[in-house]
Amino acid sequence: MYLISKLFNPEIFQGKYKNKNYFEGWYYKLVDKNESNSIAFIPGIAFDESGRSHAFIQLIDSLGYKTDYFKFPFESFKYSENGLNVSIDGNNFTNNSIDININRDYIIKGSLEFIEIEAFPKTPFSPGIMGPFSFVPFMECYHGVVNIHHKIKGSLIIDDKEVDYTKGYGYIEKDWGKSFPKWWVWMQCNHFSEEGNSLMFSIAEIPWLKRHFTGFISFLKIKDKLYRFATYTGAKIKKLDYKDGSIEIIVEDKEHNLSIKGRYDEGGVLKAPKNGLMDRMISESISSDVEVILRDKRANIVFKDQGKNAGLEIVGKNMISGH
Repeated sequence: MYLISKLFNPEIFQGKYKNKNYFEGWYYKLVDKNESNSIAFIPGIAFDESGRSHAFIQLIDSLGYKTDYFKFPFESFKYSENGLNVSIDGNNFTNNSIDININRDYIIKGSLEFIEIEAFPKTPFSPGIMGPFSFVPFMECYHGVVNIHHKIKGSLIIDDKEVDYTKGYGYIEKDWGKSFPKWWVWMQCNHFSEEGNSLMFSIAEIPWLKRHFTGFISFLKIKDKLYRFATYTGAKIKKLDYKDGSIEIIVEDKEHNLSIKGRYDEGGVLKAPKNGLMDRMISESISSDVEVILRDKRANIVFKDQGKNAGLEIVGKNMISGH
């Protein structure tokens, strides 16, 4: 039952039978009501090629871009097979809450509740953001979107300072597999001028069965309508340019043209997986800006807006520029 359930519920722990060359992590992004305090937590587990394992909670804080990587014994990691509910040394992460109590060099503690949750939609043939690729075996990395957005209730003590996240906004996604790609672009934003609008875009070089292809997944949610642009929907990348901290992307399908411009703000250094081991250093911003324009095939503007507090990763810049 678990093997079937995990295919149709990418948010739950996927690695029950993995014991080497494997990682799995959930990404929780939180922004307070005043948009002055952004923080992301990444709880997860990692197995290297010899089977050595550990659990971790990684964080990035936009105030001074402090990052940290808290390591725990793998035995402290607990999970549910019935939904997103993982625990690491008593720190609990679900699709509707966080309870955290870390008392090391960096003190973080508190409880947050998520309400008005907009979960990513599922169908039998498309159980997540990867669509039918969710069922393809032997991929190096899989991706899932859990909550497109949700509102927050509660506060956190962060390094002796209380930060109230009530009426703030959050987002949850995850990755699992063996390694992150050789190069990729990822951006996510749900702070536009109107509440309820949200963007996620990711493109990467994807190895599969000794070959490579460029694949991408993305969505733009405008109020109650979700537009998907992905390799599996037949959409095409018409432009992907990176220069001096700015990236421009143009995506087209049979009905729409999606233009995205991102400007990389200050970032912090995070650990990313390679062969299950969390030893690849990358940079991520959670305070970048994006500009999004959606046009129909007659060039009529369906949506145009500026987004703030965006997450942005541009890794392998030399390869992206030459795409």
